Formats: sequence, structure tokens, C-alpha cells
Amino acid sequence: MLSWVGSIMGEYLTSKAGLGYLIVYGGQIFKIDLVMAATVILCVLAFVMYFIVSLIEKRYHRT
Repeated sequence: MLSWVGSIMGEYLTSKAGLGYLIVYGGQIFKIDLVMAATVILCVLAFVMYFIVSLIEKRYHRT
């Protein structure tokens, strides 16, 4: 999960594309819909990643 945080923070600081850039850019030009859309996409991607890791963990960690 922390890989998402690291990549988004890197995009906040130096990128010219990506979800982090969209969030920062949308905030600068007062486009709240752009900020919210990027945030929702990020949340969905984080949930999917967590769900996949959880399934893998359940499959290989049977007791």
C-alpha cells in the first residue's frame, strides 16, 4: 500500500502527468471536480490492490 503513497507523492513534487499531478493541478486552477475524480480513482485503485493482496494472502496462508 505504501507504494501508492510513494508514487503519488513523487507525482506531487516532480511529475508532469499522473494522478498526483492532476490533484495538484486541479487545486491550482480551482477545478474541484478534477481533484475529486483523481482522488476517487486513487481510492478505487488502492481498494483493488488491497483486495488482490488479501486474496493472495488467504490462498497461501491457510492454517
